[in-house]
Amino acid sequence: MNSLNKLNDVFNIDTQVDLPVVSSVLENQESDFDLARNTLRNLIFKNEDAITELLHISKHSEHPRAYEVVGQLVKAQSDIAKELLNLHKTKKEISSDSPENIKTQNNILFAGSTSDLMKMISAQKAKTIDSK
Repeated sequence: MNSLNKLNDVFNIDTQVDLPVVSSVLENQESDFDLARNTLRNLIFKNEDAITELLHISKHSEHPRAYEVVGQLVKAQSDIAKELLNLHKTKKEISSDSPENIKTQNNILFAGSTSDLMKMISAQKAKTIDSK
């Protein structure tokens, strides 16, 4: 870094660059999960209030359509609850597939000359041809 500063002085330039901070994929996934979870939870709470009000209206009006609407809203509420559970399951699957959770990683390295590599390749070709 010191030699870079000397070059900057010689050429009279400034190479200091402010790089933008890039948020990691994990932070984005976490914030998206939180947003989706909060949205679903808010929908659940709003639907509970709406169901309570509609049940009150249905009881007083005794109109079949009012009861039908309550039934549809209850079904929508159960679908939202299932969606919330699926969100947690999806998050768990995504986090288990992340590179941080790799338990074993095998790297194969050939430590020989190019002529050794060519001999190995030609030997493999000969085995393949002979086995057919």
